[in-house]
Amino acid sequence: MKNISIWHEYYASKETNNQKINNLKTDILIIGGGITGLSTAYFLKDTNKKITLIDKSHLASGITSKTTAKISYLEQDIYRKLKTIYGNTVSKLYYDSRKEAILLLTTIIKDNHIDCDLEKVSSILFTNDDNYINKLNQEKKLITSYGEHPKEYHDNFIKHGFIVDNTYVFNPIKYLNSITKIIKSKVSIYENTIATSIKEADNQYIVITDKGKIIANTIIIACHYPFFIVPNFFPLKTYIEREYVCASEVDNHKKITAINIDKKLYSIRYYGNYLIYVGFDHRLTNKIDYSKNYDEVKNNFNKYFHKKPEYMWINQDIVSNDHLPFIGKIKDNFYISSAYGAWGMTNGTLGGKIIADLINNKENKYIKLFNPKRINLPLVFNSFIGVFHYLKSYIEGTFHKSNPHYIKIKGITYGIYIDKEGIEHRVKLICPHMKCPLVFNQKEKTWDCPCHGSRFDLDGNIINVPAVKKIG
Repeated sequence: MKNISIWHEYYASKETNNQKINNLKTDILIIGGGITGLSTAYFLKDTNKKITLIDKSHLASGITSKTTAKISYLEQDIYRKLKTIYGNTVSKLYYDSRKEAILLLTTIIKDNHIDCDLEKVSSILFTNDDNYINKLNQEKKLITSYGEHPKEYHDNFIKHGFIVDNTYVFNPIKYLNSITKIIKSKVSIYENTIATSIKEADNQYIVITDKGKIIANTIIIACHYPFFIVPNFFPLKTYIEREYVCASEVDNHKKITAINIDKKLYSIRYYGNYLIYVGFDHRLTNKIDYSKNYDEVKNNFNKYFHKKPEYMWINQDIVSNDHLPFIGKIKDNFYISSAYGAWGMTNGTLGGKIIADLINNKENKYIKLFNPKRINLPLVFNSFIGVFHYLKSYIEGTFHKSNPHYIKIKGITYGIYIDKEGIEHRVKLICPHMKCPLVFNQKEKTWDCPCHGSRFDLDGNIINVPAVKKIG
């Protein structure tokens, strides 16, 4: 079994800049080269502005590479939740945003003749728990009122469900490889460049990176997790959700996707001869025994499909405390697009379009909906709940020992891993982001932060932000 994403083999050869940056000046700096950053660059490419994009590693190799890559408007029971919190007007507007995101993505693919294995499929929403039938029916009633025509669906596995048309799946890396080729003549791209801090001076932003200083008039934060705490106090308004994904060859390709609304996540899609399955998810601050979580998903995959996983990986995404992404302007010439709740393909594309419209002073009916400065009761209340989750995670992380080799030097705890060649890897077990204790991930041989999702390799190098410094 390979502990990598099924999309891993589709990366294009590197054709972008890797040289040292020395006081580079740009009109617009995009930080992050996944679906959001590259989409934003695509929508801005024809402006008469100098655009620079940086990414901490290889383009699209972060969270975007871990997606199941559904292009759908069925996001579990999101419309029911939004109607409960905000009312039907907001719920319908969010539905409209899903449909527009699908149209944006598919239009880009068709207009540019992008070969990314785009496939039109039907999508199923279901429950096998009788306690969730009412919620499922509410979701079905809502999308019917919005103009969809769902039909009842059930089979040997699905007890209660409905199916809709006009949704899609694709290969996200092949898509973004093509987007990179389209924009590279108009956008300066620097890979393996980590932004560590942002300062304001003379109505400009000075971004410090590990390769030098960048001076920009406008900043767009398009990385998975913003590496700053203020402005916006992002960590308090969100939490991290982790999913466990596996894939294997199967005999029959089906032109469907499916996802449930039950307590335990079940999600599938097909890619060629492969079935991609998400079988477990949890708030990152819970269930930090990662080996146990992996084993549960592997066992369920075997149970349902009589197959052993050929690929297995984790995906994690940010969820806002009121179920809506944060997309838009934080302050003058400073924009953010994040907290997609595991629906990054649609939200990342739409986020790029919204930010481009804001910069170009164009109307966009979703600006208010996703305003990152919004304040509401669910957001505030759940943010207080989140503080207790972080405290719980901090305490559990301090005492959780998933690897037997630990030492203390001058009051600092170090984790030690000895690999197959007998080489010792030693790191400090404190995340530099907000000082949470790190937990060892036995399956992927990484050090993971159970608070905000930073991840490090065996030698302490950054895999996932928000941490911007390696651990020694």
